[in-house]
Amino acid sequence: MYDLIIIGSGPGGFEAIMTALRKKLNIAVVEKGKLGGNCLNRACIPTKYFWSGAHSYQKLPLFEKYGIDLSYKKISFTEAKKNKDSAIAFLRKSFIQLLKIKNVPVYKGVGRIIDKNKVKITYSDGKEDVIEGKYILIATGSKPSSIGGLIPDDKFIISTEEFLEKLETLPDKIVIIGGGVAGCELAYISAVYGSKVTIIELKDRLLPLRSISPEVSRNLQRRFKKLGINFHLNRFVKKYEIVDEKIIITLSDGSELIADKILLSVGRIPNTDIDDLGLVKDEKGYIAVNEYLQTSIDNIYACGDVISSPMLAHVASYEAKVAVHNMFASEKKKVDYSILPWAIYTAFEVSHVGLNEIEAKESGIEVISGYYTFTYNEKAVDEYENEGFVRLVFEKDSKRLIGATIVGKEAGELIHILAIAIKKGLTAEDLHNFIFFHPSLSEIFSHATYDVVIGKLF
Repeated sequence: MYDLIIIGSGPGGFEAIMTALRKKLNIAVVEKGKLGGNCLNRACIPTKYFWSGAHSYQKLPLFEKYGIDLSYKKISFTEAKKNKDSAIAFLRKSFIQLLKIKNVPVYKGVGRIIDKNKVKITYSDGKEDVIEGKYILIATGSKPSSIGGLIPDDKFIISTEEFLEKLETLPDKIVIIGGGVAGCELAYISAVYGSKVTIIELKDRLLPLRSISPEVSRNLQRRFKKLGINFHLNRFVKKYEIVDEKIIITLSDGSELIADKILLSVGRIPNTDIDDLGLVKDEKGYIAVNEYLQTSIDNIYACGDVISSPMLAHVASYEAKVAVHNMFASEKKKVDYSILPWAIYTAFEVSHVGLNEIEAKESGIEVISGYYTFTYNEKAVDEYENEGFVRLVFEKDSKRLIGATIVGKEAGELIHILAIAIKKGLTAEDLHNFIFFHPSLSEIFSHATYDVVIGKLF
């Protein structure tokens, strides 16, 4: 009997493996697809690979400003895809080698929990195995959802996963249904790599999430317009038809679009058809867990997209560490999502942690905010990336930092400074008086506190 059976090898499964190996546990891994799960193979990592290419390509014309005479060829999605596959294969191979070195068995099939201690594996050839474990961790992730009559057919209508894993060449015209995080990231990539892009969004702005302020959406929409990305807000697809290998799309306002492909980016649903035990699930199909990540069966835990926490890779990793700890430690830890940074990589990098001004107001918290633009940050100017801003949100009386948004260069890295500042209860004065290295991007935080600590300039 294994100490722990881990079903799924994405970010949650991977973190559980790393934690369990350090605890010298005897573990087994069940994975129906490629090791690394969606994040490595069909989501986070390939997106950032293509984003790096698109971002680099956009900067090539600036090289001459540094005295560099550079000739370059037309950008190629096909070539980028080939090299993206190689980079991901390298990461996956490293993972496989580690498991081999540590003698961790990997059962390559579909896992199903048939008893509180037993998992049945069904292989692609129909053969079956049953393995036993003291504990089981469900880390099976999620899959793209569809909407209305728009269902991926692997030709005219594709999901985000098919885009990132299977698409060899970009279509001339692509219509993206959904202007959320994935939709905006893939819109930017597609546009820079040569597609004519149109986004259809049901709500009144791009990135219409509660945690993303309208200020961020406005900045992104302006940049998208400069890139030639069209977007139709407050619209939905009323119908579509295929005519002469083209998709004729009729929107809710009666207008028509013609596309070569439709990319569905309308959210994800959890992979929770995993057991014969009747694990308790909520009305949306998520596995119910307590604050220790235990399911309704005490030795079975779950993490990541299968539970109703934020669908983020780093959340799954965090939850896996907590879950494995709680399985084998006498003193259990509760999950804590109070400080949760995230980032988006699109025409701008966007990152956020804590509360924005709207969320704070809804929570009855009086706030004051500090703002500063990258326009006058010397390091950003040096790199010709001085579009963007930072907005810091402080509790009005104590001046304690409770939220932050960054739009601009290295936003995804810089946000961790502010996440730590919130966790440590730092105030506007603490940030203002901290000696940041000059020139650096992070010194923008000190400038963003001037209005709160000293007073407004104008």
